[in-house]
Amino acid sequence: MAGYGDINLQGNVKNSFHNFAPRLGIAYQVTPKTVVRLGYGRSFDIGVFGSVFGHSVTQNLPVLANQQLHAPSNTGSVFDLATGPPPANFIAVPASGKFLLPDQVGVSVLPSRMRLPTLDAWNVTVQHQITPTLSLEAGYVANKGTHVFAGNNPRYDVNQPSIVGFGTLSRDERKPFFKKFGWTQEIAYLGNDASDNYNSLQVKVEKRFSKAYQLLAHYTWSRALNHNDDYYAIDPKVNYGVADQDRKHVFVLANMLDLPFGKGKSFFSKTGGLTNRIVGGWSLNATAFRMSGLPFSPSYAFCGADIDTGPCRPNLVGRVHITGKRTGYFTTTNDVFLEPNGTPGDTIGPWQRPAAGTFGSAGRNSLRGPGLFQSDLSVVKSISLKETASVQFRADIFNVFNVVNLANPLDCVDCIAAGRIIGTASGQRQMMFSLRLQF
Repeated sequence: MAGYGDINLQGNVKNSFHNFAPRLGIAYQVTPKTVVRLGYGRSFDIGVFGSVFGHSVTQNLPVLANQQLHAPSNTGSVFDLATGPPPANFIAVPASGKFLLPDQVGVSVLPSRMRLPTLDAWNVTVQHQITPTLSLEAGYVANKGTHVFAGNNPRYDVNQPSIVGFGTLSRDERKPFFKKFGWTQEIAYLGNDASDNYNSLQVKVEKRFSKAYQLLAHYTWSRALNHNDDYYAIDPKVNYGVADQDRKHVFVLANMLDLPFGKGKSFFSKTGGLTNRIVGGWSLNATAFRMSGLPFSPSYAFCGADIDTGPCRPNLVGRVHITGKRTGYFTTTNDVFLEPNGTPGDTIGPWQRPAAGTFGSAGRNSLRGPGLFQSDLSVVKSISLKETASVQFRADIFNVFNVVNLANPLDCVDCIAAGRIIGTASGQRQMMFSLRLQF
């Protein structure tokens, strides 16, 4: 307990005074219309010194106790307002600040020296001016995270059982802290000792606003890799793979057009008064994006009988492919399933059931779901009232073509509903109207 005995008020977590964050930028003009730019920067995150750090201190005994109260019968009350609930039993803190934890207690712990999550980012870009208003830019953009959290969860269980000894030793006997201390509960370790990386090719075409039109087109080809918290304490390589949010290809198109109608425009240029207020002041904004599907990991139904810890994935011994008309993400005619009720070692198509007590060779997030497409449209009408005031009417249409974007399929390769898609990844067409007075 912080502040007792030889434990300081910081919980014996040491400060770090070596967080040097340099920045470097270089630009070189190759020709009057071509520029090469290089950049590098290092950044730091607060790590678990935000709410997570507070939770590790305030949500442990003796500061916090979980008290469960139950009514004596289905018709009785847990307690009445006159007497209130019974007080919680808090454990007294010994003078040393160190006390034995009882069983059935969850524990959150911090490393003695917390290193802040570090991000090193760099890029090399080439920009070329095609016309006075049109430019092309291409670049390599990347970053590397060090001392980051494993996956999306800042905690991972350092007392997770190992798969070694499965079938001969009990689950508790395979936990590292059981052998030393007899501890069977989870130990949530807030250790930011994982790593990740991102590499991409980014291409951008931009036309600045001229002649009533503006355009921006951007394409990214990228790959992001990171760790997952499951089984990380025992073998970090088991769940190192494509990040859950990785989209390999992303294309975005955005443009704006002022319609050439009204006073001073190509059509009805000499109109004024009521006519100009009707035909003039119209503009269109349109955006569209197309991107690859999100990754997912294959699993199999026999996993519970083969392992009791770590990831559940089959062996990949062939190539996953789809031919003919697709009725799901997988098709039974192409033999992509494990044989129903198969035994370890059975192989059908690209999948094989692993031997008991082993992880499958299929990688984490080794499959991808359907891609996603959506386009939005905005119609804007502006009417000038005076020199300093105007009214703007706006109609926004989201998913203007009402495209149905499918969610990832069911990932169990030997289940009855294997590969079927039963959900969507985006909503249906929506329209929003607004009226705004500007002055």
